Amino acid sequence: MPPQSTAAIAQPQTPADNTTNTDNAANTADTESNLYFFDYRQARETALQRHQITTTHPSITALQVCFYDGPPQEDALDNMVNLPFEKIETRLIDLPHQLPSQIIFPVGTPENFVNEISKVIEQSLTQVVKQRGLLTNKIKQEVKHQRPIFDKNEPLRILLKTSRLTTVMQHCSRQLAGALKKLGHEVLLDVEKNDMQLFDGYLHIKAHQAFNPHVIFNINTQDTQHLHPDVFYFSWWQDPMPVLTKGSPLLWRPRDTTFSLIRDFDHYLTHCACPNIQRQNFCIDDDVFNTKYHVERENKIVFIGSSYRSRLTHSPAEKGALKNIIEHMEAGEPVDETFLRPLCQRWSISYHQIYWDLFHYAARDITLQWLCRDSDIPVEVYGRGWEGDPIVRPFFRGELPHGAAVARVYNAARFALISHPFEVNSQRLVEAAACGSAPVVFDCRHMAERPHWDEYCCFFSTAQQLQQCLNTNADGDPTPLAKTFTYENLALRVTKTVHDQLKWT
Repeated sequence: MPPQSTAAIAQPQTPADNTTNTDNAANTADTESNLYFFDYRQARETALQRHQITTTHPSITALQVCFYDGPPQEDALDNMVNLPFEKIETRLIDLPHQLPSQIIFPVGTPENFVNEISKVIEQSLTQVVKQRGLLTNKIKQEVKHQRPIFDKNEPLRILLKTSRLTTVMQHCSRQLAGALKKLGHEVLLDVEKNDMQLFDGYLHIKAHQAFNPHVIFNINTQDTQHLHPDVFYFSWWQDPMPVLTKGSPLLWRPRDTTFSLIRDFDHYLTHCACPNIQRQNFCIDDDVFNTKYHVERENKIVFIGSSYRSRLTHSPAEKGALKNIIEHMEAGEPVDETFLRPLCQRWSISYHQIYWDLFHYAARDITLQWLCRDSDIPVEVYGRGWEGDPIVRPFFRGELPHGAAVARVYNAARFALISHPFEVNSQRLVEAAACGSAPVVFDCRHMAERPHWDEYCCFFSTAQQLQQCLNTNADGDPTPLAKTFTYENLALRVTKTVHDQLKWT
């Protein structure tokens, strides 16, 4: 790369003293952020390296974008964006990328020029953030008066907003969008198009206004303050989000429908004054999760999922409580609220931490350790975070992209370990069953809602029972278990709800 001078840009969302750090001797561009270049050749050399930069998610990165001054170039790479200096402020407002945080100047650029231009760009980026905020509020006020016109002879316009900075939610939204399209509706899945993009509230509300939806379907959020009363809103709660757990009343409208994944979230929703809660389990895409893959099924057991080890603080109190939970599990005793509540007082730990962190870790990580330690058949582990577990590490095969790669692994295995602390009807259970892999399930039936699928699953509570499951006849067909858990059924449920309220037959 040609020699260069650099200047860091103060982040506009952070109060700053309006000074700019410069280092004319620097010859290395930052590899942790997007960059702005005044020299096209330097921009292209850096873009060729395809650095991954940090995002707000701890483990999901973005491909570094190299902005460059001047007109578009024919040999520019996909991670290069032409951005003339005089148009930085006006063009960045609508670009779906993180703002640049460093300017790369050609070698020999006078220091007074570096300082002057850096301040101008800092001011421009500050204005970009300010203008996005103002435009977001303006569009929200306009959307509030944007009434959708319903016509029973026309398809519904359905908007699903999500983010690539999610590990599960984006796939749920994407698959539901596909099912709704198959029913003939006009669907907008508002999500980043590639790993360089990161949407914010302004880009989302701008897309909303242009689409003018009849129906909005969101996961883990109740965002209705800016909606016209005629718009239908569906929220599907899959995680204990802070907006739920703090218990403050939320805005619930007559045309809102609230789906809750599990009974535990019903409690939170009730405290948020939700008037009506409906159960909606996880779904699968049966075009992906099926037994049509050309792989040979082997006498082995697989586990797919992330470790919960990162939830631990390793404090003495936590270690004591966790020891009690594991001993209770190893004795084959059911773990429930009656057992867990006294641990809170004994160890001065909140019930939220006891239940959502320690018990989840025990049900997931400890049962997998049992399997890896004692199994007489081959074990394969896929997911995230298992490198730090010395018992599981020898069986760890890395991460899998969601979808066909997961389905192929299940298709190739006779058994699948399903370890969840309080739910039988988990997404992994349905995916494994749909692919013909016999589910070996941590026994939480005393806490789980029905159906429990006893005819398809082998349940275990102890390490010994887990090994007994692997010696049972697993030649039955578990695929019927998955028939009701499809996105097509959810799509039909959504549209029927809308049609019923509109009194369409």
